[in-house]
Amino acid sequence: MAERLGFERGARAAFPTLTGCPRRRSGRGGFIYTVTINVPFYEPRSVTIRFRSRSKLPYVTVDGPPDSPHRFDDGTLCMWFPGDPAENVWTFDRGLLDLLDTIVGHLFREAWWRETGEWLGPEVPHRPTHARGAA
Repeated sequence: MAERLGFERGARAAFPTLTGCPRRRSGRGGFIYTVTINVPFYEPRSVTIRFRSRSKLPYVTVDGPPDSPHRFDDGTLCMWFPGDPAENVWTFDRGLLDLLDTIVGHLFREAWWRETGEWLGPEVPHRPTHARGAA
């Protein structure tokens, strides 16, 4: 419980629609957060963040248009590449607020890409289909 409170520090104040609950369905365990994120200059998006049982790796899904060069086959966001430098990869110890800020940036870049065809920021080449954990 103390780890989760530290992980969530500041997130609810910055994102007032944030809710979180243990994931008990099907005995899977883990934790789910839901939040409405205001994407600067674009429409808000409903976001679901899932942490599987004993995992510190987030699975992030979003409503709205699914077309993006940075989504996994299952629709989850591909926000960093496993081989990226440490400063480009979110880790659990950075907390939920930092993850939410990362998601805001990603959703802005997706919306911009849909509008202009240009991806803002660094990216790595993608295969047409790719497995979770590799871009």
